[in-house]
Amino acid sequence: MKINVFGNTISAMVCAGCLAETGNNVTLIGKRPDDIAEPGLVALLDNQLTSGRLTITDKLNPQAECHIIALEPDDCHNAKLIANQLAQSASPESTLIVRSNFTIGLAKELAQTAKLEFAVNPDFAADGHAIQRFTRPDRIIIGTSSEKIREQLKQIFAPFNRNRDVILNMTPASAELTKYATNAMLATRISLMNELATISEVIDADIEEVRLGLGADKRIGRAYLYPGIGFGGDNFTRDLERIKSLLPQAHHHGGKSLLQSVIDINENQKELFFRKLWQHFDCDLKGKTITLWGLGYKPHTTSIESSASLTLITAFINQGCSLKLHDPFALEASKEWVHKNLSNHQQQQISFHSEMYDATENSDALCVLTEYKAFWSPDLAVLKENMQTPIILDGRNLYNKFWVEDNEFIYYGVGR
Repeated sequence: MKINVFGNTISAMVCAGCLAETGNNVTLIGKRPDDIAEPGLVALLDNQLTSGRLTITDKLNPQAECHIIALEPDDCHNAKLIANQLAQSASPESTLIVRSNFTIGLAKELAQTAKLEFAVNPDFAADGHAIQRFTRPDRIIIGTSSEKIREQLKQIFAPFNRNRDVILNMTPASAELTKYATNAMLATRISLMNELATISEVIDADIEEVRLGLGADKRIGRAYLYPGIGFGGDNFTRDLERIKSLLPQAHHHGGKSLLQSVIDINENQKELFFRKLWQHFDCDLKGKTITLWGLGYKPHTTSIESSASLTLITAFINQGCSLKLHDPFALEASKEWVHKNLSNHQQQQISFHSEMYDATENSDALCVLTEYKAFWSPDLAVLKENMQTPIILDGRNLYNKFWVEDNEFIYYGVGR
């Protein structure tokens, strides 16, 4: 099948590469970035370019039977330009597939402009697992009223739908809401666990034991029950805000919003380690040196969007602390944020380190914010020699607290 894929995103590149790998003739209308962090994606694109089944260009294939839009969620302007281009160049028998997480209703507007039948096919892939999620999906949602598109997408996704049928057919609006609802549900589970973690500390319970008890219930399951210092990332944050914006239409007579509570709990959780160190040092953090390990909102991402590190950097800097920052992937993005958002004087209080132990020299506390594998088994002897005060704040409950304390460190976890 001849397919156009529009976008410079990981979603667009993975979609184009995987569909070319299964024998389609794919044109990717976009630019391939020089630096691609997504595991396996560089090799996938290289192989398909060599095979001749994938072409990367700035011009669409007018003979394509299917046009897939996989732009950034906020790139509505370019989406509308693409729709206008399709109205002029595309075959009227071709179809429009929207994988971008646009605002609800925009896919229909794009289809009307392009004068094509359309479907909403949300991308549920997570950074670091995009190829695996595309080729081994837990569900393939096809939101359309067109039987022709249902059969077309069934054919396109057939190589990824062999073990069991994971295709779910629904209306376009339901498909759009399902994407938002998925992130809203996951965010709700995380915020609930962080609320329970706070209660655990008050009553001397261990949230890790509580988590195991909850996860053993088949009605609940184990996924997204890990407490921590709050979720981040542009997907979670944006989707919660967008679905929250629909609440006034749904709540005609007012009422409280669960989603607003989820957001409030999460923002409060990002300050957890600031509060713990504030109390530990008797409300005086001026002159303290704090190390942050993990600046992205999760491992293996360059994105720092809405991450806890940004909240903590701001809070510690405003109290006169010096900061030493380390992250294997997000260091450059963090430098850009610091340069853009902090004064010249505040920037002088921050140093960036490519080596994790270098970042702990003369530190008064180490905050571990993400679960990079390199952070899981730190050399406590090196840390103790480096640090002025042996304090570890474990934002993902990675460590056995008794092991840390037996090595003469002060340990603060989440709900422990």
